[in-house]
Amino acid sequence: MSQSYHVIIASATVQSVSGSGPSYTVDYLTDTTISRIGDKVIVEKRAAGAGTGSTILSTYTYIVTAVDSLLYQLTIKYESDTAGLGDDSPADLYSGGGSSGSPAIAPHKIVRLDASSFIAFLD
Repeated sequence: MSQSYHVIIASATVQSVSGSGPSYTVDYLTDTTISRIGDKVIVEKRAAGAGTGSTILSTYTYIVTAVDSLLYQLTIKYESDTAGLGDDSPADLYSGGGSSGSPAIAPHKIVRLDASSFIAFLD
């Protein structure tokens, strides 16, 4: 993401993912009630079981299209990834933790675009 943003939730833990690309419904164990439509979800993909400090294979960006604050649930839509791998389910983006047979899903960082980047256009 080339635009400036600030972190809303540094590490949201995924409970489950449903849907098929490019839109996914993600249930979180983390309270996501502060999220809004238009926020971005950033996920770093690592190889399954390679370790949480292993090389990042790609960084995925999704946009929040719906929020269900009662269920800690967000609907997100794939936007891009740094390696150009294309749309992938958040359920298949691993943190490197766990093992190759039982990999851990990568945590989600939820960010909001900085309003200050738009101020120059208001003059």
